[in-house]
Amino acid sequence: MQRSRRMVALVVLLMLLLSSQVAIANSGGKFNSSSGCNCHGGSGASPTPSHNFPSSYSPGQTYSLSIGMNGGVSGSEGGFNLQVSSGILSTGVGIMNTQVNSAGNQATHQFPDYRSWSLEWTAPSSGSGTVTFSLAVLAANGNGANSGDGWGTVSFQSTESSGSTNTPPEAQSVIFIPSQPTRGTGLAIDYTYYDVDGDSEQGTQIRWKLNGNNVGSLDDQTSVSQTWLAKGDEWTCTVTVKDGIDQGDPITVGPVTINNTLPIARNLELTPENPIDTDQLELDYEYFDLDGEPQQGTEIRWYLDGARIPELDNEDRVTPLMIRSGDQWEASVKPHDGDEFGEIVYTGVVVIGSSNNPPVATVYVSPVGNARTDDALVVNVGWTDPDGDTVQSTEIRWFRDGTQVSAYNDLTAVLSESTSKGETWNARARVSDGLLWSSWVESEDLIILNTPPKVTSIEMLPSGKLTTSMTLSVIWEQSDADGDSETNSQIRWWVDGEWVREYDGMAEIPASETVRDQSWSVQVVPGDGDDLGTSMKTSSRQIENGAPGNMQVLLGNGESGFTGEASEMPSPPTLPADALNTLVVHATATDLDGEPVSFDISWSRNGFSVPDLEGAWSITTDRLEPGQTWIATVTASDPWGLSTILEAEIEIANVPPTAMISTSPEPPIAGAFITLDGSMSIDLDGEIIHYMWDVNGDSLTGEIVNVQLGTGSHSVMLTVVDDMGETGTSMSYITFGDVTTVSGLTATLSGSEVDLSWEWTEGETNFRIYRSSSPFTSLGQDANGEALLTNLEAVGETTELFWSETAPVASNLYYVVTAEVSGLEVLWLFEMENTASVDASEAPKSIDIEPTGSISSMSLPMTIIMLLVGLASIGITVFGRRRDA
Repeated sequence: MQRSRRMVALVVLLMLLLSSQVAIANSGGKFNSSSGCNCHGGSGASPTPSHNFPSSYSPGQTYSLSIGMNGGVSGSEGGFNLQVSSGILSTGVGIMNTQVNSAGNQATHQFPDYRSWSLEWTAPSSGSGTVTFSLAVLAANGNGANSGDGWGTVSFQSTESSGSTNTPPEAQSVIFIPSQPTRGTGLAIDYTYYDVDGDSEQGTQIRWKLNGNNVGSLDDQTSVSQTWLAKGDEWTCTVTVKDGIDQGDPITVGPVTINNTLPIARNLELTPENPIDTDQLELDYEYFDLDGEPQQGTEIRWYLDGARIPELDNEDRVTPLMIRSGDQWEASVKPHDGDEFGEIVYTGVVVIGSSNNPPVATVYVSPVGNARTDDALVVNVGWTDPDGDTVQSTEIRWFRDGTQVSAYNDLTAVLSESTSKGETWNARARVSDGLLWSSWVESEDLIILNTPPKVTSIEMLPSGKLTTSMTLSVIWEQSDADGDSETNSQIRWWVDGEWVREYDGMAEIPASETVRDQSWSVQVVPGDGDDLGTSMKTSSRQIENGAPGNMQVLLGNGESGFTGEASEMPSPPTLPADALNTLVVHATATDLDGEPVSFDISWSRNGFSVPDLEGAWSITTDRLEPGQTWIATVTASDPWGLSTILEAEIEIANVPPTAMISTSPEPPIAGAFITLDGSMSIDLDGEIIHYMWDVNGDSLTGEIVNVQLGTGSHSVMLTVVDDMGETGTSMSYITFGDVTTVSGLTATLSGSEVDLSWEWTEGETNFRIYRSSSPFTSLGQDANGEALLTNLEAVGETTELFWSETAPVASNLYYVVTAEVSGLEVLWLFEMENTASVDASEAPKSIDIEPTGSISSMSLPMTIIMLLVGLASIGITVFGRRRDA
């Protein structure tokens, strides 16, 4: 309350300050202005305050605060006022730029030259609750007046942390990257964040200093851009990691000095581009230094045919007197900025030409025209020379689809392994007379054509003995010099030595197409999508007698089993199969050779053979139980002794139980106990082992349960579970009439006597009186919010509309009166009409505790007392969760 009064007084004080018509601007700071002031204003844009106030605090913990602003009027001048509702402010690292009042609950600036400030706040002791930070920041335009400035305010609340004290994080392995920076490498800070509590990094501060001065524009940046770096500058960096709650210890690295950046020589060029022996060679290049230093002592070197010419050191040209036709000249530059050398850069070699006439070359590739992928390509180069010179050198370049294939440079042949179908090849060549090269000449294009595939192996499947029950198929392998995949191959089937064209292209021949004693073979003509190649044919194989096929075995409920042709099979057995009906098997098979088929059957149950059921096509219900697994093994045989065996497996399904609900009494009485009975529920193929009730969303268990419900409609659902885990559910709704109880109960005190009276509109009945020395409590409520009766002492019983007793204690007393309806007591607090209380604190201290005109509570029937005790565990349970929710 004292804190609330202080806050109200503070708000009133601030309002009086704000409403004042006389305001004095204070460039040295101003307290009591956390909502701003009217001494600065005008049309200036309002800034947005920035801060790192903790969202939650640990009692007694000291936090480093950083406050500032974003936006506002242009300029760098400003001010602030910060007020905290609890805890202590101190200047901390912000000393000389911030000031704190003697109470330690306010801070403001000392100088108007900044728009960001730092200070410290020590959180209050445990139990202080939420702390409010009230911050106002001022962006000033620096015009020497109080016009054109703008205020920005914010209020922030920090909650007290619960649980263990937070451990501040640590900054580990703090280093500069690189350790020897230059303006070219840039400068960055790297560190490892560690928090023993596992908290994530939030609010970390990074502060840079250049030659000892803070660089505010780099705050919280992990790197320094190139524009800030200059040779010889010294940089330090301080990292203060934060986990969103606490800051770790500041870690400072440095100073590190920005080293010299090596100079660069670039864009080297020798002119003229194609010199001859009468030309002067000149070197041109561009010098560049990122530090802006001029070149001093740069070294230039010249090389003739790879050898250095010392007499040309540091010269930028070579006279024609030193140049001969065929010479190979090269120059290098090693730049120097007065401190260090940069990397050596070379111009590249130029060859000195002459007045000699070049030869003329011709070229063609064989085979002339087009080739296949298994042909080698050979180039033929011819030449003539106007001067009669002989050819000293020949250069050959091969091109595939317009791209040079360097692996074949200067080779006269390309092997077939290197060519592929569809590629276009040609050759280019030139010749040299020892002084000059001819122009490049190019052969005509040569297209690599497709090579037809070949079958390398073929097989007709299945292997081994063939019968009329088998499907015939063919597999083969083919090779293709072009690497083409199989496409549009032709498949031809031969029967008894004749080509049966209706089977052309079929990779499989159904069993229905084969006849015993026929001879079959298959031929494949391979295709690659372009051409058909060399075919291959299998040897003939004879179709022999086969076992019955097309076999089918079905299990399920039915009247009788069946064996025979599939076309004659009756309706399939019923699924899923249960233990209430006969289990039957239906088996069919066809002999493709036209022979009659006989059937035999054996049974196994749960993995064990049942010998006495051999040959039985049905199993009666007396041998079936839910959960059993039955396997029928059926053997179909032809007269030649060939047979086919097929198994069918089925699990006997459990029939779910049926839930049935009955209630008593009928009709139900609102507010009294009602019995829910599930004993009429049945399970046809087992037994019920669990009864689960859901009454208005609350759970009960047992075959018979008692519940107490109020007026209105109530949902009752019974779920029964049988011995196989199957469930059955029944849902019903029970509607109760109004709760019938007394009304207008009053309680008065006359001396030491408590007198109760009430109203009752129904016929004669028995009333019971309950008392408590504490306010009524309940474990639940009905749908209308009426409380259930509990935690009361039975103190009397009467048929009258009044009752009295001597106050047993000198305190507040609370009473409830209930009534019997149809022989059942309605234990319900109906709209509190049947409850009353009286202040008996003025009753004599020594009184007779025996009530007047009533019976002793101990004389009440024991069943009523037990009933009251049981309310908390039986009837009231239905409603306990609803009130808690």
